[in-house]
Parts: sequence; C-alpha cells; structure tokens
Amino acid sequence: MTALLPILLICIIAIAIYRWRIFHLEALPAWTSVALFSVKLLFGFALWAVYTFYYTDRSTSDIYKFYDDAHYVHTAFGENKTAFVGLMTGSEDSSLVPYTSQMKNWQRNFTDRMPFNENRFMIRLNALMMFISFENIHVHTILFCLFSFIGCILLLKVFQAFLSGGKKKWVLLTVLFPSFLFWTSGGLKESIIMLGLGMLFYGLIFFTARKVTASVSFLMGVLLLFVIKYFLLLCIVPALVGYYLFSQRSTWQVAISKYAAILILSATALVIIAPLNPKLDFIFLIAKKQKHAIAEAKYLKAGSYSPVPVLDQSLFSIIKNLPTGLWNSMLKPYLWQSRNPMMLLSAAENIALLFLLIFAIVYRNGKETINYNILFFILTAVIPYLCMIGIMTPVLGNLVRYKVVVIPMLVFIALYIVDEQRISRLMKRQ
Repeated sequence: MTALLPILLICIIAIAIYRWRIFHLEALPAWTSVALFSVKLLFGFALWAVYTFYYTDRSTSDIYKFYDDAHYVHTAFGENKTAFVGLMTGSEDSSLVPYTSQMKNWQRNFTDRMPFNENRFMIRLNALMMFISFENIHVHTILFCLFSFIGCILLLKVFQAFLSGGKKKWVLLTVLFPSFLFWTSGGLKESIIMLGLGMLFYGLIFFTARKVTASVSFLMGVLLLFVIKYFLLLCIVPALVGYYLFSQRSTWQVAISKYAAILILSATALVIIAPLNPKLDFIFLIAKKQKHAIAEAKYLKAGSYSPVPVLDQSLFSIIKNLPTGLWNSMLKPYLWQSRNPMMLLSAAENIALLFLLIFAIVYRNGKETINYNILFFILTAVIPYLCMIGIMTPVLGNLVRYKVVVIPMLVFIALYIVDEQRISRLMKRQ
C-alpha cells in the first residue's frame, strides 16, 4: 500500500497531463510536459531523501515540520470535530490546546505582527492532503510537485506569449536549473509559491483574451502569495500597477520613468500607512525578520552563515543597503563558501546565470521591437525581491531557496532580449 497509492496517483496525473491540452506548450510535443513533470518528481523524491536520510532531525526538517504537525490536525478530525474546525479556520479556544501543545511549528516569532502565518497554512494544507494520502508522505510529495508543475506550465505559457517562433522551443530552459527543480519540487513553501506566481502572471497577461479564467487565476495567485510569501507579493504589487499604466507606450525611456516613479510612490506609501496598523508597518517587519534570522542563525551555529548589513527601523537603512542585498542574492554563495554539493552547485549556477545575462545583453536583439513594458514589469518585480532577501537572509542555504522562485524570470529576460540569429551566426563561425 505504501508504494501502490503513489504509483497509482503518478499514473493518473501523467495521463491527465498528456491528454489535457491545458498542460501542453506551444511548439513542443505533448510528451514534453509529461517529461517535465517526471523530472520534478525525480527532484521531489530527491528532496524527500535528503530530509529523511541526511537531515534526520524531523523537528527542524523543512518538509517534516509541517507534515508532522499536520498529523495532529488530522487526528483532531476523528477525535474532536470542533477542535478540527478551530485549527483549520484559526479560531482560538481551549479545545485546541491538546493538539497545538504537541506541535513544534504552529507558533512562530512575532506572529501577531505578521499579516498571515504561513507555517499554519502549510500545516493545514498537509492536513487536508492526509484525507487522500492516508498519511503517506510520498503522496504529499507528488501533490506538491503537481502544484509546482502547474505553476511552471502557466509561467511557461506566459513566457511563450512574448517569445518569437524559434525561441518558443527553448522556453523550458527557464525552469531547468537544478537548484530550482530541487527546491520547488516537494513539501516546501516554494512549491506553493510557484503555483501562486504562475496563476498571478497567467491571469495578468491573458486577462484581455480570457477574462473569466484569467480573473480567477489572478485572484487565486494573489491569495496564495499573500498567505505563503507576502513579501514577494509586496514586491510585485508596484510592478502590477506599472504594467497597466501607459501600457501601449513601449519605448524604454517611458518604461524606465514609469516604473521608477511607481517604486518611489510605493516607498512613500509604505511610510505613510505604517502608523495606521502594526501589521502594515513593513519597514519594522523587515528589520524584525532580519534580526530574528541573524539571532536564529547564530543560535543554531549555521554552517553557511554569512554576515549581512544590520538594518534599523528606517526606510533609509533599507534603501542604502539594497545594492548589497542584490549583490548577495545574485552572487552568493561564492565558490569558496560552498560546504556541500548543493551549495557548490548553487555557486556554479550563480556564475552561469550571471554570464547568461551578460551574454544576452551583449548579443541583444537590436532589430525587433522589444516589449519594454513586460521587460521592466518583470525587472521591477524581481529586483526589489532579490534586494530584500539579500539583506534579510544571513544563511546562504536559505538565500538559495528564497532566490530560486525568481530564477525562471531572470532566465526568461536573457532568452527574451538575446538575438537568436546573431547567436546562430556566432556558432557557425566557431
């Protein structure tokens, strides 16, 4: 039974992916999507193996800490329906104590100041999965891989909408970085983040052509990002506003001016709304999260600890350290900081990604019209996020994880601006 249920589920999903056109990508055969899902499964089970046989402390293991706590929520369904409803909806009463007292990740630091407790969302999601998994963790791995795969397919469809015919076949390169596949294929928050990003971008780009479907997709994407990674959503919101302003004017001068003005207005708005509610004081939350991350890393003696500039609770402190944050997120871990194969691979990927972006700029497309609105929309959404995680995350292992969700956007930018014909001529000369 342990193996039969996961195998049956994989077969059903693979058949559905092959037969349903919604999973198919333009200019690529139907089996391509099945192959991509298979690759994600391979990395998903690799993630499970690492956290099962290498990191053996389940209380701190990132996939088990949500799964194990979900067991108590699932148990409450059979023992105390009132407690189960309370655990799933967030109501607080004494009936919850026998279950929450056994959980190790139900509570978190400064929860009362956070818009949403993403730990509880992951615990509740795992608890719901247990109704069909019968607490078989491999079923959870498969379902999380499916969520991430759907997000990837939606993102790839968005990317293909802006790529020329020849480039559409190369779109898979955006999601084939090993670190991306590893960290977004399993029972981690990153799998749900990819689903949220895919739904948000799909709804945004295809709103005019598919109003109802796109609207539902967009709203669900926003909701998922709000409950699982609201800092990322906070970085995307200004870009969303900018995308619809003067969208028909595509010169790079207008695009830069528009998005720069949006970012300045957004920073001003954060300062103005902060006194209204503690949960809206994002500057305080950013500084607090960094302080907690540094303290936790030192307490646990994290092997991949790397100092970050300490923030105070001021906007100026954040702004002046943004370049350092971007440097950290794009270039760390350095090769000499790599203490295990995964870190070494991430360091090599940083170099590859940097050279890919430089190469694309040098051999950029100078003839065809580039849609600067989509180009700067992605840059405006991604760069602030990279800056923020670069100054809030002192542990390089966590930094790698937080970064991977935007790697497809960075690779797409390189793929989008590079001149395919110039590359072909260059290869022929070689």
